Amino acid sequence: MMELTCFGKYGPYPKANCACSCYMITYGGKHILIDLGCGALTRVFTKLGAGDIDALVLSHLHADHMGDALTLRYALAAAKRLGRRSAPLPVYLPAAPAAEAGLIAAHEMIDANDINDGGKHDICGIDVRFALMPHPVPNYAMAFQADGRKLVYSGDTQYNGNLAGFARDADLFLMDAAFMAKDKTEASPHVSAKEAGRIAAEACAKRLLLTHIFPEYDEKDIRAEAREMYPAAELIQENMTYEV
Repeated sequence: MMELTCFGKYGPYPKANCACSCYMITYGGKHILIDLGCGALTRVFTKLGAGDIDALVLSHLHADHMGDALTLRYALAAAKRLGRRSAPLPVYLPAAPAAEAGLIAAHEMIDANDINDGGKHDICGIDVRFALMPHPVPNYAMAFQADGRKLVYSGDTQYNGNLAGFARDADLFLMDAAFMAKDKTEASPHVSAKEAGRIAAEACAKRLLLTHIFPEYDEKDIRAEAREMYPAAELIQENMTYEV
């Protein structure tokens, strides 16, 4: 059984004593981090040491999704020096922007693997597939499938016609909901909460968890807006674990 733990849900910056986007899939005794935004690493370390992380998957290379991956490099090096880790950490990430990708990939304790549109990898026994989504930098939605269960994470995305099909029949759909409809424009790089609900309904997702929450919003308003289109929409909660 896959389980999803939330370490951080905010973007583009966290609330006080909270963290930006970071999640963990636990499956078969393995631990896969999904994104590692600012403030998240200290939360990860309440559950795992640097030697216990089996893989890291980055949807895109904005700081609120990968900022703490830069700090993790130092923890991985220390784990090797202290005999707590021998092998580099497999990291799956976009190749662009090149500057950010290079900072992560060049470290000796990182085993970098490029992701691309339509690509797939076996990560710790889970079939993981990627789909490019519209965002100012390359962002990849990802689908994790194991034991007949499916978890889909949108990363950051504008509304588009491809995501609902990619997330079709997801048992758990973790979806960007960065804007309220009143604040969204055509140029906005994210969906609104209402659009998030609409995409989940179109995908026939069995459960919708909203994330990438703007810290200045009232979260009850975000949930209410998403529920106009998907009545069972929930906001993901930090430090909670969900069955997929």
